[in-house]
Amino acid sequence: MMRIWTDLRTSRHGSLRRDLMRPVLMRLLQIALAIAVVCVPVIAQNKPAATPIAGSYRIAGTVVNVATGEPIQRAVVSALGRDDNRSIASVVSDAQGHFVLEGLSAAKYPLSASKRGFRTALYDDHEGYNTAIVTGPDQDTTHLIFFLVPGAVLHGVVSGDGGDPVEGARVMLFEKPRHPTQGDRFLQLDSATTDDTGAYEFGNLADGDYFVAVAAQPWYAMAMHRAGGNSPGNGAIDAAAQLDVAYPITYFDSTTDETSATAISLAKGGREEADINLHAVPSLHFVVPPPRDQQDRNQFTPVMLRQSIFGTPIPAEVMFTTDSAHPGVKELNGVAPGHYELALGNPPHIAELDATASGQVDLDSESAAVPVTGALRMSGGGMPPEEIPLILQPQEGTESHTKLIAHAHNGQFQFNAVVPGSWAVMAMGASGVVPALALQSGSTAHSGNEFTVRDQPINLVVILGEETARIDGFARKDSKGFAGAMIVLVPKHAGNLEALARRDQSDSDGSFSLRNVVPGQYTIVAIEDGWELDWMQPGVLARYLPGGTAVTVNDSSEDLVHLAGPVVVQPR
Repeated sequence: MMRIWTDLRTSRHGSLRRDLMRPVLMRLLQIALAIAVVCVPVIAQNKPAATPIAGSYRIAGTVVNVATGEPIQRAVVSALGRDDNRSIASVVSDAQGHFVLEGLSAAKYPLSASKRGFRTALYDDHEGYNTAIVTGPDQDTTHLIFFLVPGAVLHGVVSGDGGDPVEGARVMLFEKPRHPTQGDRFLQLDSATTDDTGAYEFGNLADGDYFVAVAAQPWYAMAMHRAGGNSPGNGAIDAAAQLDVAYPITYFDSTTDETSATAISLAKGGREEADINLHAVPSLHFVVPPPRDQQDRNQFTPVMLRQSIFGTPIPAEVMFTTDSAHPGVKELNGVAPGHYELALGNPPHIAELDATASGQVDLDSESAAVPVTGALRMSGGGMPPEEIPLILQPQEGTESHTKLIAHAHNGQFQFNAVVPGSWAVMAMGASGVVPALALQSGSTAHSGNEFTVRDQPINLVVILGEETARIDGFARKDSKGFAGAMIVLVPKHAGNLEALARRDQSDSDGSFSLRNVVPGQYTIVAIEDGWELDWMQPGVLARYLPGGTAVTVNDSSEDLVHLAGPVVVQPR
């Protein structure tokens, strides 16, 4: 209408303008009245509708610094797709930390928030679980408090004897799990290299307990070829021997004993300093004879020396040389005192080396590592995943060795070198540990996941539990949906807790979904503020079981199991 009026008003012919304006204005007035007559009853009809149209929902709240309680401005808040975690809508919080996401359809939306200096997080995040926001009729989604955790910082200086900075040192950061499990003891989060001032820094860390280990070589070190243990015979060599030194692996607070390492506790947004001093000691030298089953002494013999740091294998920085006068003999020079694992030959002989004094490695007393091969089978007769990681975890008698990792392809796996002793096998699926329910070797079969390696190769059939079912339900308190509860699927037999348990966190309407469930008998418990519980310890969940909901998943069950009634939320 406005454009027509403008065109007429600016006409150069006044009489024509007046003649044209009158019929046009009358026509427009008639159209307007007709629209009004049509629209009035439509508006009146839609007003009492109970369900808003799609795209009319919104999510709103305030982003808050969990450490100070202050609002956070210019944080990016996003509503994500439930299935693919792609951003559907995003907004930046205002000066008071407020955010509003509008025009949303009725659905479940995980929320994410990020801001420089804070750890990017999902709404009400706990150990990788979060509360999704459910939009729809009668859902309160506009009073959210989104807490962000400021990233913690761990920094320090690595120095040597006399306080001189150690440049180029490898600083390794390990996190102690809050609830250690069989396959999850210490996790190496990161590593850094010190600069020319010996400084290092790890930033944007979560609160928790951390350990730091340092591997380095003195810049002036000069490893000598004296594995035979002969004393140098002249002054020049004696002087050079004083440079034949090494740094042992050193932990905070400046100890070379892993069991004496000091944990560094980081608070939310905290900043801690962890300086470490390295002390150079005379390096050790070892003669390594060829494996007794190596017939050709002139053939190349692969050799590897590695050290375990909180269960993670770290290659040792040493010098390997050959003895031309003795074919097949290796020399290890520049070895720092410590405990090592030496692999020699193919298939390898594995020798544990307690390096306290130079000498000869006795391979005759060590059994050769043997290959462990086999196949995966699913308990329900289904096909195993095309590719799935397998872990061999050392048990009693093999604790000093590192865990072994291999990938099974199309149901077949192979570990090339496993030392004699007791081992446990487990698979890692999308939801965590996939239980090995039984093992079969030849005609012998037994339940459980442990087996013993002796001096002969082993071929195993590993029976894995089928992770096929999904359990959907609601957590309620006082007859209302409860958000943020820790949901735990507890197997009937406590010994299967680590392998068969599943967890989730209830969404804003109280709904939850337990995925990749193995057939069996379970109890589902919902615990308010349960995230600090050491739930993997035997007996911790026992007091919640009487108030839980029993559920049985059969081999013949459908993929989706709906609970008939709600799970009652219990206080911690």
